[in-house]
Amino acid sequence: MQIEMSSLSYGHENSLDEEHYASVLSCLRYLPLISEPEKCDIQLLDVVSTSVIKENKHTFTHSEAFESHVSESPKTDTRIISICSRNSISPLQITKQALLKVMSLYGIDNSFFDMVYSFGDKPRISDAGLGEMKMKQRADGSYDMQYLLVYADGYKAQGSIKWTVRQIGVFHRYYPSGKGDIWIFLHAKPGSKVQRQLEARIAQYLETLYNYWFSLHSLVLSSYLANWRWRIRGLGEELEKSADIALTRDLSRSEDVDQNVLFELLKPQHLGDVLLPLSSWMGVTLATTDKMKETNDLFYSKGLLAESDYQRILDELASHKANLEGHIRSIGVLERKAQGISDLLAVALSQKNQAVTISINQSMLDLTNEGFDENATVKVVTLVTLIYLPASFVSTVLGMNMFDFADGGKFLISPQFWIFVVLAVPLTLLTLAMWYLVTKRKLKHRERKKVKVKAQGEESV
Repeated sequence: MQIEMSSLSYGHENSLDEEHYASVLSCLRYLPLISEPEKCDIQLLDVVSTSVIKENKHTFTHSEAFESHVSESPKTDTRIISICSRNSISPLQITKQALLKVMSLYGIDNSFFDMVYSFGDKPRISDAGLGEMKMKQRADGSYDMQYLLVYADGYKAQGSIKWTVRQIGVFHRYYPSGKGDIWIFLHAKPGSKVQRQLEARIAQYLETLYNYWFSLHSLVLSSYLANWRWRIRGLGEELEKSADIALTRDLSRSEDVDQNVLFELLKPQHLGDVLLPLSSWMGVTLATTDKMKETNDLFYSKGLLAESDYQRILDELASHKANLEGHIRSIGVLERKAQGISDLLAVALSQKNQAVTISINQSMLDLTNEGFDENATVKVVTLVTLIYLPASFVSTVLGMNMFDFADGGKFLISPQFWIFVVLAVPLTLLTLAMWYLVTKRKLKHRERKKVKVKAQGEESV
């Protein structure tokens, strides 16, 4: 394994570009650091090894007090600095000036900002491939390691467990001599699991800090990686629920589809989006464990690790790797299942749309048939009107002088009645003939139009 060499030395300040942070701020949606020095939340643990290992804990709520302490306090065997955010979408509770002070004091270069930029917001999907462990050897023989770990965090809300995604940044300067180690933890919330575990088991970890480089890395990995299993299981249960609805509900029936059902039917698409970055986040963690294994091999080859410690680290990393690879495979299965459910719902909804379309078409057909019946009735009325119209016209023209109701009850017909018959009958026949010809012509025109449309359709095929 090749380790990058660095010319940095303890307390060297020239390599730190203070403008680097400001130049990136315009690209960030939220600020990663606070600007008010009185709102700091920094915890510092100094470990000194004399005849008995002792630790000194300090909590700073003002950046000036923190800067003064780290500048004036003597060098310790191990220093652990924990910087917290108020929550996942809040900046780290440290000012730029205080952070630059720490970086300058310990000769930490600008690559540390790569982790800092990730805070102030929840882990971004666009950064899902970032955070893999970086390591380099310094000129004084120490090693700098840093990585960003994204993890699932469960919390209780409304009587059930809800899940969110958080991150932790880890910086470790390791001195093989066991004197002068520096740990910096960037937490997404106060009182994180790593902080609680470290405080509860401080004596155990202090015994291994000097000769076991992996001690706090082990704490980070064991604290956070296990939650992925339960987060993935929860996503699987949500997919199963959506699948049950898709398979048991008749989506073609309106009474079977209410607002809650529609919400559940949209879940697979949402869950597919949730699953999308998980493989990348776990892939980065997997790459970090591989890097730790290479580091472990390097330290063992240089005689910095006892064989028992070397093997214990290998076993633990192998366990984490196996679990991560299993989680990634599980995510792949859920992604395919989410896609399958989405496809199934698309078919079901398409069938529902087809059923609705058929119902509308049937209604239109019924309306058309009713229209045909009404048209037939109108046609009969029109025909009767046409038959009697000429006679009515002739009677109107000639008046009603053709008949005479004489006194004595006799009914007399005018000798000129034949004129009415001669005019009315031919005119009636002419009217009917014209009606027949016009109707026949319209039918022929409609038939020709249908044939033409059919021929055009066959040509297009």
